[in-house]
Amino acid sequence: MNHPRGNTAGPGKILFLCSDLETGGIQRVVVNLANGLAEKGMDIACAVLHRGGAFRSLLSPKVRLDELGCTSQPLALLSPFSGLSRYLGGQGPGTVVSFGHTTNNLAAWSKILRRLQFRLVASEHSTFGARMAGDASFHRWRRTVRARFLYRQAELCVCVSQGVADDLLRLRIVPPSKVRVIYNPIVDASLAHRATEPVEHPWLMPGSVPVLLAVGRLIPLKGYDDLLRAFRLLTRELGMSARLVLLGNGPEMGHLQTLACDLGVSEDVHFGGYAPNPYSWMAKASALVLSSRCEGFANVLAEALACGTNVVSTDCPSGPREILEDGRWGRLVPVGAVEALAHAMRETLIAPLPGEVLASAAQRFSVEHSVSAWHKLLSEPPCSR
Repeated sequence: MNHPRGNTAGPGKILFLCSDLETGGIQRVVVNLANGLAEKGMDIACAVLHRGGAFRSLLSPKVRLDELGCTSQPLALLSPFSGLSRYLGGQGPGTVVSFGHTTNNLAAWSKILRRLQFRLVASEHSTFGARMAGDASFHRWRRTVRARFLYRQAELCVCVSQGVADDLLRLRIVPPSKVRVIYNPIVDASLAHRATEPVEHPWLMPGSVPVLLAVGRLIPLKGYDDLLRAFRLLTRELGMSARLVLLGNGPEMGHLQTLACDLGVSEDVHFGGYAPNPYSWMAKASALVLSSRCEGFANVLAEALACGTNVVSTDCPSGPREILEDGRWGRLVPVGAVEALAHAMRETLIAPLPGEVLASAAQRFSVEHSVSAWHKLLSEPPCSR
C-alpha cells in the first residue's frame, strides 16, 4: 500500500474504488472525477485492487492513492487476511463510490459479508443486458437475481448514459428512485491542448490519403473484425482511397492482423498499439469509427467530437445514440451491418460536418459539468436521497 498523498482519512472521506489505473474509459473517469472533486475541497481517496497503471501518475497530489494488491473474488472477503476488508474496515469511509459492475458487486459483498456500514454509490458503466445476451436463459436469470440482491446494498446507482439506466430498470435490478444519470467527464482544456501536439506518422502528413481511426482495446466486443471487413468494402468495392489506424492493445491483435492480411488490406491498415495521447491522432484523422457491439457510454465518441473530428458509429447499446443525438453529429449504423458501415464511412469522408460544430456539441460532456453533478450528489445528506 502506498503512503498517503494529500488529505488523510477521516469520517468525511469519500473513497473511490476501482479495479486498476490502467488505460481505459473507467480509469480516465475515475482520475478526472477524483481530481475535480478534490479541487472543490472534497476529501477524496482512491483505492485500486491492482498496483501500477499508466493513469496512476495523472492523479492529483490532493487525492490519496492506496494500491491494495488484492483479488476481486468476493469469497476472499471472508478471510481475516482479506486486504480489501481490512482496508475498508480500517479507513472507515463515509461513502464508497465503486466503478464498474465487478467492483460494484465486490463493494456490495463487502457490506454483506463484513457488515461494513459505509454508504455505497454504484457507478454503472455498461449495459447489463447486453453483457449477458449470449448466456443461456438459466444463467441470465441467475445473474439478474444476483445483481438485484447485490445492488440493493447501494443507496444510489449512477449510470453513465440513459441507455444504461433504462437497461437496469428494465431488468428491475434497481428501483427508479435509486437511479441517476451523469455523463462521463471527458472534455477539458487539457484535451484541447493535447489534440494540438504533433504525431510523427507519414500517413498524417498534409495532403495524404484520408485516415480513418479506431481507438480502444482489441477485444471482440469492439467489433474490429466488422470494421476491417467494412474497410475492405470501402476501399476495394466502393472505390474510396483511405487508410485505417487502430490504436490499442488486446488479445485480438494477432487475429485482427491475420484478418487484415486475408482481406488484402494489410498495407493500408496500421496497428499502432497503445497511444499515450490519442487526441493528437483524433484531431488529424479524417474520421473516427466506433464499430462496437456493446458500450456503456463510448467515451471515444465524445473525445473525437471535442477534437472536431467526424465520427461514424454502430447504434449499439448504449451511449452512441445519446452522444450523437440520434445521428445529428455523426452517422449511426446497425451493429454488425458491415455494408452499411462501409457506406457511412464513405459518406462521412465525402461530406464531413464542420469541426467547430462538432467541438461545440461535445461541451455537454465537459469535466466541469460532470464534476459539478457528482459534487451535488455526494454533498446531499442520505435522508434527502
